[in-house]
Amino acid sequence: AFRSLCAHLQDRSDEVQNIDLMTLSGFCRNCLAKWLVLEARKLSDELKQHQEGGDGCVGGSALVDTIENAKEKRAVIIQSLDALGYDETAEEVYGCTYPEWKKRHAKKATDEQMEKYDSSKPLHATHDKSVLAVRGEKPSVAVSAINIAPAISTTATRSTTTSGKASLLSNVCCEDVDNMKAAGHSSASTSAAAACLARPTPGAPSGGISLRIGILTVSDRAANNQYATGDLSGPAVEASLEKVVGEINAASAGGGSVSSSVVVKAIVPDEIDDIKRTLRQWSGKGEAEDNTSTCDIIITTGGTGFSPRDVTPEATQAVLDRESRGLMGWVSSECSASQPLAALSRGTAGMCGNTLVANLPGSPAGVK
Repeated sequence: AFRSLCAHLQDRSDEVQNIDLMTLSGFCRNCLAKWLVLEARKLSDELKQHQEGGDGCVGGSALVDTIENAKEKRAVIIQSLDALGYDETAEEVYGCTYPEWKKRHAKKATDEQMEKYDSSKPLHATHDKSVLAVRGEKPSVAVSAINIAPAISTTATRSTTTSGKASLLSNVCCEDVDNMKAAGHSSASTSAAAACLARPTPGAPSGGISLRIGILTVSDRAANNQYATGDLSGPAVEASLEKVVGEINAASAGGGSVSSSVVVKAIVPDEIDDIKRTLRQWSGKGEAEDNTSTCDIIITTGGTGFSPRDVTPEATQAVLDRESRGLMGWVSSECSASQPLAALSRGTAGMCGNTLVANLPGSPAGVK
């Protein structure tokens, strides 16, 4: 695993700078070299403990010779481990000496890189210089000559993106963000969104259905005409409904059809009583003289956030006979695939009499 990591980084020397590694993960190539020295010290200490404890073996001269030979080899290994220093391990990690690598691949850090590096310092690995210090001279017998362990040959394989650029991905996992961007996606998370959008559109019920729609915008500023453009979220709801109805009818393939008409629209401030009164009126549960615009579906937009004035969910829950938590949970899950902040919407849904009420966020983009 260590050799694979080194090979991966060696093959990406130009693209992956040490400062970026430190910022993202708290370690860099230099840390890997120092950890290799640290492990050499630990292994040396363990071997010394075994040596001091003795092998506890007695036997014939052949066995004694074998034991003595093993001790001699162990002593060479210990001496080699003690003599191993940062310069050697850095060459193992970098694939060349550190000064050479720095000359070929290191780039001057930008102000943005330095700012991120400084802010990530709590993550940075620390190293005990006293442990890293070389303990002695190298043995006259090379360690490789006594065959400690078979060498492991590791070669990093590297793919390319659709743009022809070398990929940063490993050869064992990861999503190809570059290819996704080339295909028109803005981030890796949009793959989930694409999967959601790829689901077939349901068709209309057999026999068709006609729906009366009410659209309620909940906003202090919109109610007080403080927007130069006027209310945009209410019209966004209407446009989105028309689009969805069109898609459903197109998917029905000559079967039933859905017709919808917006029978009532209104803008109210972020006041619980105003919201409750409107919802009751539009669902046929208001005063007798107010029941002229009973809706099958009421869509509210706005007031679903966390500010003190965002009270639409509370007002809606106060008038609902039966809440549908699963519906808005599903909506949040679907929308979060393309916009993670959608999970912060507190909208609710449910039945008020025979009317379905659902809360949408206040931004036109969120509505769509």
